[in-house]
Amino acid sequence: MSANATDELCKICDGRIECAPTAILLISLVHTLYGHIGPEPDYFGGNRRLLKQATGDNTGNLFDGYDNEKPKMADANDNMYDFIIVGGGTAGCVLASRLSENRKWKVLLIEAGPEEPKMALIPGLTSEFRGSGLDWQYTMRPKKGFCQNRSEKGCEMVLGRVLGGTSSINDMAYMRGSPADYDEWAVNGNEGWSYSDVLPFFKYSEGNYDKDISKNKFFHSTQGPMDVGRYPYVDDNVDILLSALNEIGYNYTDVNGRHQLGFMRIQTMSFFGERVSTYTAFVEPVRKLRTNLEVISEALVTKILFDESKDTIIAYGVEYLKNGTRARVKCKKEIIVAAGAINSPKLLMQSGIGPKEYLEYLDIKVVNDLPVGANFHDHLSVCLPVIKLTKTATTSKFSEKLKDITTYYAKGVGPLSANFQVVSLIETTLSDILGTPDIEVRFKGHNSNMYYDKIEICVSLLTPKSRGQVVLNATNPTFGKPLVYPNFLKDPSDEKKLLEGIQEIVKLFDTEVFKTAEYVFDPRPLLNNDCKDYERVSGDFWLCIIKHFSTPLHNYVGTCKMGTSKDPESIVDRNLRVYGINNLRVADASIMPQITRGSTAAPVIMIAEKASDLIKTSWY
Repeated sequence: MSANATDELCKICDGRIECAPTAILLISLVHTLYGHIGPEPDYFGGNRRLLKQATGDNTGNLFDGYDNEKPKMADANDNMYDFIIVGGGTAGCVLASRLSENRKWKVLLIEAGPEEPKMALIPGLTSEFRGSGLDWQYTMRPKKGFCQNRSEKGCEMVLGRVLGGTSSINDMAYMRGSPADYDEWAVNGNEGWSYSDVLPFFKYSEGNYDKDISKNKFFHSTQGPMDVGRYPYVDDNVDILLSALNEIGYNYTDVNGRHQLGFMRIQTMSFFGERVSTYTAFVEPVRKLRTNLEVISEALVTKILFDESKDTIIAYGVEYLKNGTRARVKCKKEIIVAAGAINSPKLLMQSGIGPKEYLEYLDIKVVNDLPVGANFHDHLSVCLPVIKLTKTATTSKFSEKLKDITTYYAKGVGPLSANFQVVSLIETTLSDILGTPDIEVRFKGHNSNMYYDKIEICVSLLTPKSRGQVVLNATNPTFGKPLVYPNFLKDPSDEKKLLEGIQEIVKLFDTEVFKTAEYVFDPRPLLNNDCKDYERVSGDFWLCIIKHFSTPLHNYVGTCKMGTSKDPESIVDRNLRVYGINNLRVADASIMPQITRGSTAAPVIMIAEKASDLIKTSWY
């Protein structure tokens, strides 16, 4: 288990007795029932030559200078595939499953992380995976204008490094976004990506088991492999929050249906209290049954291989490193990069696809000059732990927490079977499209999904105008952590929308529902900074709070933008093919031209479903 998990478990120990014995007992029980999170993958496996080269070679080519260690490049059957998928995450698992449906196609899925541990399936432990061996442990570059209470390390990032990717460690929310998102993609030249075009692909994946939601057959399906439903456990605070939102004028809605504005008890990628990642939904059920599907985990792809001998550039294979062994694999048809909005541009750039001047500066051979890594954006969130609970606090004695673990193990119910549940989508006066949301509000237990006496109000910007950049680490492009410059709040309208969202949602404290439940506004957690010098109800005060408490919502997109050939920012066309390169596609969150209005897991699954269909159509 990760170190931060131990710290968190210590925090929930009750009484004045020393924490260590009870924390160790709880950790031991969790390990016994569910296993544990292992250490970070060791790609070098003790190979000192490779380790030395990785820290001293800026070219990114693992094979230079070690001719006696080069892998054989014979066209043996076990070295040749029809399709190679780089990244076994949210999109990669969908692609691997769908492409291997054709038993004549040999498909290889390469994932940098380990197998998905059983612990990852417990909704209540979601926050414990951040910074663990299942996370890439990247950070954004420090900046004064945002994430100020994390100024030393920069904004926190969460990015899954495990089979299932971020779908194995995220908050599990299933939100498709607004129809306007996809219609806007299509209007900007991406034919085939309008809402009417992509809705069938959403439904193709979805296996919705909530009867009141799934009865709407136009928007929902019960037949797909991805289970979607609400958590079986609901504490008193959920109903209080829903009632209070209704009192200030919002209506209950299905945010994945016709109308997004309003609130709901969130739909999740889960099945009766257990996480469903794209690995458990798409790959695990077929992995042993399909001999044409091979999965390699804990293998780091370091380079895409190109044949430049003819008039066209053809992608024909990849290099990867696993347990100190270097290997090359080749494909007959295509390579599909599905490593996410950070690692997909990283791999393209270190392979020679990226801004020409920048790659030349890093001594990387330029294969094609494209603006890879630009257009980075995310939903910036401001989380305020200001709702202090009295009679509805869920904190409990240590003995009760032990019972919760054993109850969850036996029956799959109780506090461990749930995560955050209440979400509201709001339209500000600055909304670009009438009737669509630009603010999302989540309500989460402070410091714990299970046991809390304070609730965080997380106000997130769904339609950011600011754009950032992902670049390689100049010291070590291949093995160094990429540098992420988010440029949050660079566009003034982003800050204004967040401010309006906060001012709207604090109206909850004037509701009779909050007063009856004895919910108290507690400003003390907000004032341990220079914001204490402002008048607490002023706009300037809240603008100061935004700068201090802003944090990414971890829905990174846009760095391999889909667009027309006339768009100077485009990396892939509407069929997700990389411009100027044959047999190479990107299919993940990085291709989004603009971020969707909601969590991006469901849209990424849709992108992978549509990409699979496009690929099948090309090669049948």
